[in-house]
Amino acid sequence: MQKPPDHEAAVRSEFERVKAENTVEAYERFIRRHPDHPLVKEAAEALARLK
Repeated sequence: MQKPPDHEAAVRSEFERVKAENTVEAYERFIRRHPDHPLVKEAAEALARLK
């Protein structure tokens, strides 16, 4: 039987891809998809630097 996917690891992996992309659109998409995740603060700071 397979273990269920690790949601936290998936979100962190997605955030790493967002940081690599480093675009307004990528950060906005991450924030929309994960509004309650602690990484949103870091995403919002990066987004502010890009705008």
